[in-house]
Parts: sequence; C-alpha cells; structure tokens
Amino acid sequence: MNNRINQRIEYFELLGLAKEPFSMAPDPEFFCLTQTHGECLNRLEISVRLNRGLHVIIGDIGTGKTTLSRLLLEQFLIYGSNYEFFLILDPTWKDSSDFLLFLKNLFRIEAPANSQVEIMNQIEHFLLDSTFNFDKRIVLIIDEGQKMRTDQIEIIRTLLNFETNNVKLIQVVIFAQPEFREMLKSHENFKDRIAFGFTIYPLDFESASKFIDHRLTVAGYKGESPLFTEKAKELIFKHTNGYPRKIIVFCHHLIIDLLISNEKVINSEKVLTRMQAAEQFDV
Repeated sequence: MNNRINQRIEYFELLGLAKEPFSMAPDPEFFCLTQTHGECLNRLEISVRLNRGLHVIIGDIGTGKTTLSRLLLEQFLIYGSNYEFFLILDPTWKDSSDFLLFLKNLFRIEAPANSQVEIMNQIEHFLLDSTFNFDKRIVLIIDEGQKMRTDQIEIIRTLLNFETNNVKLIQVVIFAQPEFREMLKSHENFKDRIAFGFTIYPLDFESASKFIDHRLTVAGYKGESPLFTEKAKELIFKHTNGYPRKIIVFCHHLIIDLLISNEKVINSEKVLTRMQAAEQFDV
C-alpha cells in the first residue's frame, strides 16, 4: 500500500496503462467520436474549408467544446498547411482599444499605430497580405465567447466585413456557453452572419459508455475483462447526467478508489460508495 502511495503520480501504470485515462487536459488523442461531437467536428471542418466566415458552437460547461477546438486545430495541422490559426482562450478586455491592441499583437503586427482606425487598417492589410501574398487562410478561434461584450462583438463583425469578391479574409470560430444566445439576440446583424451554428448537448447513455471505454483503450487498457461493469457505467451516467467533464472527474476518483482497495473491477457498489463520498465532500 505504501509503495502505491509513493507511486501515485503514475497510478495508471498499476493498471497496465501507458497514460492517464481520465486526465482533465483537452488532449485530442482522447477525443471520442460520439454522434453529436463527430457531426459537429465534421460540419465545422467543412464550413471552415469552404471559407464560410462565422461559426458558433454553443454548449454547456463540460460538454467538450475546448476539446473540439483543439481537435479542429489538429485536423488542419495535418491536412491544411495553408491555414493559420490564432487562439483566444479568455476574451476579457477592458475596452475596444485593449481588444484591438491584443489582436494587433496576436497577429504579430509590429508597426506603430496611434488610433483604433489605424490598428484596424493594419489588421486588414495583414489579412490581405496573408491571403494573397502568402496563400494563408486566417482562422480566429475564440473560446469562452460568452465573456465578450458588445464593443468586442462589433469589432469581430467589422473583421468579418474584410473580404473581396471571391474570398473572406478571415474566419472566426466562437465556442461559447448557452448565455451567448442572449448576446446574439441583441446583435441581429452579427447573428445573421453565422454560417454554421451548432449546439452540443450532454451524452446519452450509449455515448457515455463508449466515451469511458474509448478513453481506457487509448490509455492502453488490455485487461481480459472490462474495468467498468455495465451497471457501474449506468450509475456513472445517471450521476454525471452525461457531461463529459463530470464523467472524467468521477471516473478518475473511481480508479483511485479501485487501487486503494486493491480490487480489479469497478462495479455498481464502488460507484454508489463514490457517489456518497461526492455528496458528503462535494467532489
């Protein structure tokens, strides 16, 4: 037991795994192609390749939006060398000037500018130069889009106006929580520009079960019998309501429980015990 505690940082090796199966990191390798997530990714990739302009993906906390954004990046790194992606993780700025300065730095524009108009002109020149001189398609990904304010939405709308008769100079992909819909309602001229919109919902039981099995397989599990019984997975689904992030956290604790008890299978009794612990300690 003491040896196990000392090796806790590599606990997954005790189960014959090559890596942690339920890590919180948005690793695209662990992406499970459920029907909803697979459809979203495929349609989003097609829309970006067709240069459609504005794309909005809405989903509640823990439904897998960040993982989708990373997987989209990975897809284009492999198959789209003429695309250049820029990522905004936390769109919180004090005002429009601050946002424009951030974009200027993000796009690596070094020339000085004395006004917002000058910065916007510099960004337009950068987009034109990227498109026609370097054959690059610029894609701006914004995570946590619900944090954006009206002035920032207007700047994004202006960027989307940068286009020629044949091509849009920038594409924007926004991942946001459901409250972003209220922002869209109050900005019809922005909402009308959405070329692809998609809502991600929590997993159903079949997808949740597949999600758990897939992560174990990717992590290298090769046991003769399943690590989680079907009844255990049913209880996990009910407890987490099918939210991928909650499933990951809960399953991580279950595996630690399994190792501490020196058992081989996560069954319904272990899940019920963990549920009681979660209620008691709010974890």
